Amino acid sequence: MADVKPADKVDEAIEEFLFHLKNGFVITKLPKNTLRSPQRRVLFCDESGHMINWRSARQGDYATKAEYLADCGHNAYSESKKKVSIPLSALVSCQYSKDKFESKEFFMRLVFDGHRNLDIKLMNQQDFEYCMDGFELIAKNSDRFMKPPSFRPDSMQEVWDADDYHPLVWEYSPGKTCNIGCGNDVEDILLISSCYGCLWSFLVAFYALLMKGALDADEKSTLLMMYLVFGVVYVGLVGLAVYTGQMEEDAKQKKRKQLGLGEDDELPFDDDE
Repeated sequence: MADVKPADKVDEAIEEFLFHLKNGFVITKLPKNTLRSPQRRVLFCDESGHMINWRSARQGDYATKAEYLADCGHNAYSESKKKVSIPLSALVSCQYSKDKFESKEFFMRLVFDGHRNLDIKLMNQQDFEYCMDGFELIAKNSDRFMKPPSFRPDSMQEVWDADDYHPLVWEYSPGKTCNIGCGNDVEDILLISSCYGCLWSFLVAFYALLMKGALDADEKSTLLMMYLVFGVVYVGLVGLAVYTGQMEEDAKQKKRKQLGLGEDDELPFDDDE
């Protein structure tokens, strides 16, 4: 842990386990929905040693490329979407099944307070026993993980690196770059351009229709009055959307207080990936 100094054997054991957990353990994640297939994932914690998460298995997680292809292949397992990390301070207990262990199924259930349980299978008995000891140690000393991680970047580059975000840049000479994407990657640039294109296309078509209505309508401009009514209704719907959005934010703030999360912490959600 970044801000916990090993003062005794317990601290040293926790530090050693977190060191290996940061590198990740290859697991089989069992989804909450039994109709879904188990997925090969890598269980890991962040650099601060406070949050736990999982991701898709990569070739670097295996000793050789042959082991990776034999275990995962190219299409054997789907990609994992980005998940909201779970704080290790919420870990209550680490459970296992004696029957499954005797049948060489290294099943483990991590029970969290305020978060959904995490059901996993380890690859071998050595990883299973090591993770059992490590997670039980964390559950018994969860008070050491209560402080939330603090990330205060000194530059936008650190923010991009933390989010694995790659803005579009042009390297016009060695070591010199120009941020031509204004801090956006290619995907975001296409999305923003598409949104602006759709918006302006709609406005051009709308005002063309409005002009035709003004030319073709009678002296009372019935069509123009109809557009006015539609405009008032639209403004009312936008105002209602803003109001309901604020209600949702208030509910999220209330839930953060109940879970003891900070203003910048993301709320957990149930997920079957």
